Amino acid sequence: MQAQLQAKLEQLRSLLKDADNLSDHDIKALEGLDREIQTLLAGQPQADLDTKIEQQAVAFEGNYPQLSAILRDLMDTLSKMGI
Repeated sequence: MQAQLQAKLEQLRSLLKDADNLSDHDIKALEGLDREIQTLLAGQPQADLDTKIEQQAVAFEGNYPQLSAILRDLMDTLSKMGI
């Protein structure tokens, strides 16, 4: 499961590198989620991470469906890991 999670995070990072049409605010929000997930995987609990990921997934649904799908996959993988 952790390998699957890391693969999804790599997809997210790759999209962020190529996302010319994302605002600085959106990029910072996604980078923040990445950091929070890494912190969580290091054993430090993160409050409301699932809510934050869901909010970003909803926000990106219309304009960035691929990002939204990756975020939903991240949520699903974290859930399957019991996180």
